Amino acid sequence: MIKFLNNIKLHNKFLIMYLFCVIIPLIIANAIIFNSIYTKEYNNRIHELDNIASKYISTIDSSLNYNTRIARAISGNQQLNSFLNKKYKNLNDYYEKYYDFVNKSYFQSLVNLVNDRSGKIMIYVDNPTIFESSTFKQMSKIKDKEWYKRYVESGLDECLLVFYDDSAELGESRKRFMFIKKMQSFDSSCEKIIRVDMNSEEIRNQLLRISKEYKMYVCCDDYVAFTQYGTAILNIKIDNIKEEYKIMSHKEYSAYGTKLDVYLFSNELLLNSVILANRWIIIFLLLFTLVIPILVMKIIEESLTMRIVKLGDAFNGSQVDKFQPISSVEGNDEISALMYNYNNIVSINKDLINSLYKDKLKERENDLSRKNAELLALQSQINPHFLFNSLESIRMHSILKGEEETAEMVEKLALMTRQNVEWGNDLVTVKKETESIEAYLYLQSYRFGDRLSFDVDVEKSCEDYLIPKLTLVTFVENACVHGIESKSSAGWIFVRVYQKDGDLCMEIEDTGGGMTDQEIENLLKSIESVSIDQIKGKKHVGILNACLRLKIHTNNDVTFSIDSEVGVGMCVLIRIPIKRLRRNV
Repeated sequence: MIKFLNNIKLHNKFLIMYLFCVIIPLIIANAIIFNSIYTKEYNNRIHELDNIASKYISTIDSSLNYNTRIARAISGNQQLNSFLNKKYKNLNDYYEKYYDFVNKSYFQSLVNLVNDRSGKIMIYVDNPTIFESSTFKQMSKIKDKEWYKRYVESGLDECLLVFYDDSAELGESRKRFMFIKKMQSFDSSCEKIIRVDMNSEEIRNQLLRISKEYKMYVCCDDYVAFTQYGTAILNIKIDNIKEEYKIMSHKEYSAYGTKLDVYLFSNELLLNSVILANRWIIIFLLLFTLVIPILVMKIIEESLTMRIVKLGDAFNGSQVDKFQPISSVEGNDEISALMYNYNNIVSINKDLINSLYKDKLKERENDLSRKNAELLALQSQINPHFLFNSLESIRMHSILKGEEETAEMVEKLALMTRQNVEWGNDLVTVKKETESIEAYLYLQSYRFGDRLSFDVDVEKSCEDYLIPKLTLVTFVENACVHGIESKSSAGWIFVRVYQKDGDLCMEIEDTGGGMTDQEIENLLKSIESVSIDQIKGKKHVGILNACLRLKIHTNNDVTFSIDSEVGVGMCVLIRIPIKRLRRNV
């Protein structure tokens, strides 16, 4: 398997990884999640149907309890029972007692409570002297009525009847929803019952106000008492309806010997409706479990393959010395580390080439620079031994004649001359260089008299650092010739050597005539581009010679800065990193 994968390109490997490690697992996971969403929606629908069915039952129970409480209050009214039990002589006697009873009792108020809710209360009494009205009826006339037969068959004092009455009289609703209660006798043999007819349409409207969204059936056996459509349904086969709908809720309600079955049916949950109802959750799932992972994997693939291709292209060089470093290496992962290591190898390879070729060239340039300085010394046409012997003879003669000042001048001149012509080693300590500077400035003070003053300040820690010979002296000589000499008034020359921020700093400052900005710019450009070929065989190149030897000695790790103002003076600052210098041991 591994050998097979080794022969597949990296891009195709990522495609395989996308398919088997991302897409297929995510599709399965999303399918499971979606199934759980669908199941949750299904359970929510069932729960919603159950809640609505419970509210239906609560509404029916509330309406029934309202009417049964009124019926019980009427049944327990002793004045009413006395009125119904009494035997009346004639119609006048009856109405006289009736109005007296109505005025003294709250019976009519109880009746009105039912009538106000579109119901009706009727009291049936076995007393022939009671004249019939809208409220009082003779029991003898109801013996053959369907509802009375059902009441008698129930054997209950309180009975709820829900049925479709084909024998209902004209003007009466055939959809019966009534509560029947046997009234208290109070030691009377007169039989009395109360019938409360509840308005089926009003109860149905109350149910529909709860919900019209789902199909509703409130059944008593095979009779449908309440539906959405308002029509009575007889001999219903509820099992047939169950087969039409996949989602349903069924609750039972029993009261006063009658059982009601409440059914709610809902159409099957459609996939698009579930998706629409949960669209934001599904979009979130698809986005964060499929789209974003694929995009992230694609970005990771490009991050890997692009850099590997770039690394492969870099290794395609035909010659080792033509390997080029990889530009703009980004990141800190293993591939980035490999690219950095490749760049290090290229850099080491170039360093090796430089050590074999370019270092030899620099060594040759150093030799040429030193020989050029020696040639300049030879061009002075001074025979060192002859000159030293002659100067020593003059110094001794001056001492013998008591001319101490002249002898000191000759001694300083001999010191400078020996420093100039001895080129066995191009390096000298800072201390030796400043001694030559002091000797030179001492001689120049005889020339300029009171016009020249100088100060040489060298930190003790800087004295042993090795620098190219006559570099600082050259800058000091330039300060005398082009600075102090060009000014008629008195001037100063300051030489300071100190350490700062890891650099050896050498300052040569004069209060002479100074330089213009253009002259400074031209001089700095010449220093920046100076080479042996530029100064070979030319005159007045002492400054450039000194700068070139400093650059060669420090491998170009030296900076020159010039600050000058015409008529005020000039300051030259030379900075060399301490790490580029050696100490005299």
